[in-house]
Amino acid sequence: MKLNLDPSLQARQKNIEYTTSFNLPPGKYRMKFVVRENQTGRMGSFEAEIALPDMKKSPLKMSSILLASMRQPSKKDTPLVRGGQEYVPNISHVFRQDQHMYLLYEIYSPAREKPAADAPKGTKPGIDLLSSLELIQGSTKIYETPLVQARAINVEGRDAVAIELDVPLAALKPGPYICQLNVVDDAAGSFAFPRFAVLVREPSAAAPGTQPAGGAVSSPGAAAAVNP
Repeated sequence: MKLNLDPSLQARQKNIEYTTSFNLPPGKYRMKFVVRENQTGRMGSFEAEIALPDMKKSPLKMSSILLASMRQPSKKDTPLVRGGQEYVPNISHVFRQDQHMYLLYEIYSPAREKPAADAPKGTKPGIDLLSSLELIQGSTKIYETPLVQARAINVEGRDAVAIELDVPLAALKPGPYICQLNVVDDAAGSFAFPRFAVLVREPSAAAPGTQPAGGAVSSPGAAAAVNP
């Protein structure tokens, strides 16, 4: 596919975003992206392995976990936009201490709770999803976010719940971490505990009189949101 790029846009930013989509059956795949710059002939490639689960056989239907270190205002209608903020994926999983680690993921078709015996007629059954994130080094849990609970669907078109976590990294020491995401569908009695690795680095050296990118964060707390 040939991309026709606007030269004036190139002058304002140093990166080009390309988005596409296609459907694949469940299974394991190896994807390779190749880019060629026609003016110079330079080429680059990126490879990644992905696994698409069979949702019909999964007791807890969960999307992949999107990690980001930046969010930007957007009016797009895509799963990456929540509350007018678009998550910019961090593919490398490398973060700085002066950044936040943002997580976005969805749970599809969560189980409905049985209405109480004295509930008014026509009451819609609720859901009960619980989630948190642990950061682990070796066998030691270094940090855990507050527990977030979802009681209602907030993505109507997909019968899903989108969960957002905001983890400031200022209080963490530089180094590698294993992150464990805890997701429990209490109404169904199902759960998932996916793990992934991240690397936290020291902030980049800032020029005199400037503030490090992302701003300083003095609190080790985390924020979580399940926006309706």
